[in-house]
Amino acid sequence: MYISTKPTTYLIDGLNMVRSFLSEFGRSEDDVTEDFLQFLEEASQDERYNMNTYEVIFDGAFRNIGPLYRGGVHISFSEGQSADDVIRERANYLVQKNARVIAVTDDRGLQNELRDLGVKTFFCRKFYTSFKFDEK
Repeated sequence: MYISTKPTTYLIDGLNMVRSFLSEFGRSEDDVTEDFLQFLEEASQDERYNMNTYEVIFDGAFRNIGPLYRGGVHISFSEGQSADDVIRERANYLVQKNARVIAVTDDRGLQNELRDLGVKTFFCRKFYTSFKFDEK
């Protein structure tokens, strides 16, 4: 499975994504977060992927991670809810509107719930490695 070439909203569990790479890079969570958001911003501006919307939802209260809108990327915080709850609610809303939506999380329970709603899912690493860029 690759990143969609049809307009799609990707709902990304931000903390899940960042933590799936922490041990690999041996860097701080803040540094990996910034690298991921920068990668996603650049990807959202690539002509193959710029028709998509990327919504990154982080668990917890707002914290300063830089701009909340970066190209086609919108960053939010779950505040009083879990990121899983926000993703579940947002996915359900988008499905009701007949929008294409794919959730990105490593949480198998959430993936199963979302699939029951008709939402496709990606594991975090699979999502990250599914982008294809031309070598320059």
